[in-house]
Amino acid sequence: MEVESAVSRPSAASQPSAAERRHRIHAIVEGALLGDIAVVFLMMQVYLPVPVVQTLLRTAAAVPIVMLMQRRGLKIALMATVAAYILFTALVGPLLALTAIDVAVAGILIGLGRRWGLNPAVNILWTGPVFAVLDLIVPTIVTIFLFQYPVKKLIDSARHFVSFLFNLLSGLLDAVHAPPSLIHNVHVWERVAVADWALVWIGIMILYGFLTMYLVAIVSEIVLRQIPQVTLARQEAA
Repeated sequence: MEVESAVSRPSAASQPSAAERRHRIHAIVEGALLGDIAVVFLMMQVYLPVPVVQTLLRTAAAVPIVMLMQRRGLKIALMATVAAYILFTALVGPLLALTAIDVAVAGILIGLGRRWGLNPAVNILWTGPVFAVLDLIVPTIVTIFLFQYPVKKLIDSARHFVSFLFNLLSGLLDAVHAPPSLIHNVHVWERVAVADWALVWIGIMILYGFLTMYLVAIVSEIVLRQIPQVTLARQEAA
């Protein structure tokens, strides 16, 4: 009986200590709280349909995720992301709630760089392309195949958009009385860009990724510098 009792009862060394359980609970509560703060900013941008204000609010929503990633690591940040998406879905629906995923990806990437001790410039350089691939390029391709959009029409639309951008540039050059040779070169570049529309699209996505991560990195630095370093110290989740 004593042998069976000893076998069935887990050893004291295998059981988490009270301090570890408390640490884990604190990590989960902190993740839920910071995720809720991000949702509050996202709700504000839903009800304030001003482009500049919405961009600033989305950027501010990433700051709690940056802090959470720096303090608690990837696991807790992902749990907070899922919880924030579910909560935001209940408020605005599953499609609009995808903004929470966008914000969380940006916050996790910047927080990862801060966790590694990278300076803001290096952090922006590596997170820009990664954000573009993870949050823009791959989801777009998956969506096209998942919903079976007509690829030919999408390609034609992309080429028309590239052509429109170059026509806009040509119009601006005409307005400022640019040399005819420069305008001719723009039309030559237009033909090349329309033919290689995929490279142009990828370049635009990467540029958007850089701009997004630049805003998140700058706002995060401004906000987190006001917080004592002891508060931002890494807290490994048990």
